[in-house]
Amino acid sequence: MRKRIRTVCFLCIAMMLTVILAGCGLSRDTVKASENEIMLVIQLDLKEDIGLLILYNSLDGAETSGGVSNADRSMLKHDEILYWSIQKEEYENPADTADLTVRFRIITEYCDPNYENDYPEEFTILLDPISFTADFGRDYHITITGDKTNGYQAALDEN
Repeated sequence: MRKRIRTVCFLCIAMMLTVILAGCGLSRDTVKASENEIMLVIQLDLKEDIGLLILYNSLDGAETSGGVSNADRSMLKHDEILYWSIQKEEYENPADTADLTVRFRIITEYCDPNYENDYPEEFTILLDPISFTADFGRDYHITITGDKTNGYQAALDEN
């Protein structure tokens, strides 16, 4: 009888831990923008992995840039979801709604990130810009498709 009670208790604890840990994973719908940020949810849908993704933002004419890479120097996976946050406090008195232009540059091989965004030309592909009206407090989904041979495209998903 004691053995049976222990087994049942062990199974209950194991099931509870499984449910708790399953809820810890991030999905496309769990990362949401705070009221003072614009969240870009970038879905890579590529034929191969890439080294870095550089972003150039223009919010009502104020320009910033940055990039995404893996700290362990591994390539970004071809089907990875990346999150890019545009913080309101980084801009001088922005309106709650602003004109946003985002331009991506794909670095096809891993290169060490640098503040000048200076990368070998043979590994660099600049995509056409995406422009839209953005609201702080919202997230926007962008999909990047393509490959090195045929080129890459970025498109705002209509949600």
